[in-house]
Amino acid sequence: MNFDFLRGGEILEKVIKYRCSECGELFDTPEEALACETRHKRIERANVMLRHGYTLKQINDECEIWDSIPKHLENVNTDNCFKISYWQCCQHPAYRITRICFDGEVNVRGCGSWSGYYGDHLKLSSSDLMNPRPKEELFIDSRYTSKW
Repeated sequence: MNFDFLRGGEILEKVIKYRCSECGELFDTPEEALACETRHKRIERANVMLRHGYTLKQINDECEIWDSIPKHLENVNTDNCFKISYWQCCQHPAYRITRICFDGEVNVRGCGSWSGYYGDHLKLSSSDLMNPRPKEELFIDSRYTSKW
């Protein structure tokens, strides 16, 4: 057997990659890895702000997550709720933004009906987020109120 390729022949090539210390993704340049690490830190800060009741506009002004916030969502925070009828056949505003994801989508969750809690990631441009409702209108299916 010929193992000449193990001695640095043309088959081997040295490859240098840079790893994001947060998620482990590999990048071609240190600047790309640093940008990924920085985004993780901004998303983490954004979620802390979200949990403390800041609006999406306030969060974006500080953390620069999105290029812009749709006007109808500027004053939305975790208190606001949304009616998403095709989720659990629920005709009530039962879903709230619970988290900001790395890709800029938001996790929207709630308990609208028969199957208990449900949620998914949505883009801020989603038509499902067009009509934010005040916290007083939040609906939680009565079969699950003790779990909220």
